[in-house]
Amino acid sequence: CSCPLIFPRRHRVLSIAGAMTVAREVQVEERMTEVVASSSESGDDSADSSDGSATEQGKDREPSRGRCSGVGVGFAARRAFKVVGIIVVAITFAVGLIGWPVVAVDSQIFKENLLSVLFLIALLLVILEDHVGVNKAAVMLMVSAAMWTFLAAGFHPHDSEKGKEEMHAEMDKSLEEVGRLILFLLPAMAVVESIDHFGGFSVVTRFIMTSTGGRQELLMPMLSLFCFFLSAVIDNLTATIVVLKLLRHCAANDRHVRHTIGGMVVIAANAGGAWSPVGDVTTTMLWLAGNISVGATIKWIFFPSLAACVVPLFGLWLQLRKCSTPTTENPSEEVAQQHIPEVRKANVLVLIVGISCILMVPVLKMITGLPPYMGMLLALGVLWFVTDTASFHKLAQVPYEHQYHDEEIHIGTRPRTPAAFTQEPPGSVVEALHSMDLTGLLFFAGVLLAVGALDTSGILDDYAELLRRLCGNSPVAICSLLGISSAVVDNVPLVQAAIDMFEEKPTDDPIWQLTALAAGTGGSILSVGSIAGVTLMSMEGVGYIWYVKNISIWALLGFAAGIGTYQLELVIFA
Repeated sequence: CSCPLIFPRRHRVLSIAGAMTVAREVQVEERMTEVVASSSESGDDSADSSDGSATEQGKDREPSRGRCSGVGVGFAARRAFKVVGIIVVAITFAVGLIGWPVVAVDSQIFKENLLSVLFLIALLLVILEDHVGVNKAAVMLMVSAAMWTFLAAGFHPHDSEKGKEEMHAEMDKSLEEVGRLILFLLPAMAVVESIDHFGGFSVVTRFIMTSTGGRQELLMPMLSLFCFFLSAVIDNLTATIVVLKLLRHCAANDRHVRHTIGGMVVIAANAGGAWSPVGDVTTTMLWLAGNISVGATIKWIFFPSLAACVVPLFGLWLQLRKCSTPTTENPSEEVAQQHIPEVRKANVLVLIVGISCILMVPVLKMITGLPPYMGMLLALGVLWFVTDTASFHKLAQVPYEHQYHDEEIHIGTRPRTPAAFTQEPPGSVVEALHSMDLTGLLFFAGVLLAVGALDTSGILDDYAELLRRLCGNSPVAICSLLGISSAVVDNVPLVQAAIDMFEEKPTDDPIWQLTALAAGTGGSILSVGSIAGVTLMSMEGVGYIWYVKNISIWALLGFAAGIGTYQLELVIFA
């Protein structure tokens, strides 16, 4: 490529591997020069032998040149795609900012096509995050801001008071959804991080490590089934965070094992949340809208959800067992080599308080009707209060230094903050908050804002109507496509579109139960299809491409098994 702006110098184009290849080429050329020089001084026989060696070295140089050019071409393609994507986002933002050309801003067809292209570019940049070198959170934040800026220009808020009100109404609608989930996710992560900070998970970790006997093949089914039932009691997001924390303790030194089991945890969490009205946000939406009831949902969706969990569990378990190599022949020796944490009274207390506070969230929601984030904020406050008391610090053997020094405060002087409060107290929740990773939250906020822009523009409604035309009146076909689509687009607006389309259907109709099952389990097919998958990417650093290669096929088989099990139930019991 001869573009001076993108590739100003050759060494900027070559990667480390390319530079090493060039160095090897220079060494080969030097050796060839020495051979040629020696051959010129010797006779014809030595010249023939040197020519032969030079020919062989020339053959060796050809693959090196191919590798070097391949590295350069790959780098150029990644750089070009990144530059083109940023240019498209910048142009869209500029058009929305100045509101020109008016024809493009006011055209509904152009608006839908442009926003769809922007969203696809964002997904591709997220998929190629490790190759283009741009964090996925930055990509989604830029794209979502550009999409909403372009949409805002179409409302003409400066020229029409009605347009201004409509724009604010749509923004408030999207902000409500984003804020509700972020306000839930923040305290949920803080509660789990605090339990881990005070050693609460050491109790469960010790039980798991002694129960499995050092055999990693038992770790996956134990954690997956635990996550399946836990997500039905609390919700799939909190269950994912809890189980991933346990996984980090039980398989701290094996990244591949953590990634594989983490992918299975995502599948189990989404499957477990599908059969409980409080386990997944889409199931909760259908429950609050009066489309499903608690008893019928558990009765008809439990076994399909279990099938959606067990089928990929069996496949991934065999896959992990084939790849894993035990370090010792005797499992008991492997257990002895592992560090089994000690359990103290403070660990047990913080685990009981933390889990009780988490279980309080669905109870508070069912009794009072308050949104889940209020219950999770209360849970964080209670846990924070308990762990900040002098009694807990004494039990945990943490120095408690929250005392005012009256001798340092004199009458008539300006009040000062006591020295004990100028620094973070040891063993505080504040220390746990510092270890939280917020990039996943920002990425998820960007995804929800981008999906909200697609919903505002009418793209998702058109897509739902297209599904209905393509599938006719077949609930299985409609819900299957809806579930697969939820792996790419957030399932909340898709479920809301389904609620609007089939509002004439009675409570506990098969289409509502299939919608809850498909929307819940379909998000596991891709890592960006559910908040549980996004949490896995954030906490364990799992890449999109790795997830597609190792987890997606099993999640798809589990999704098909769940739909098939539900249809079998209808044939037998309906």
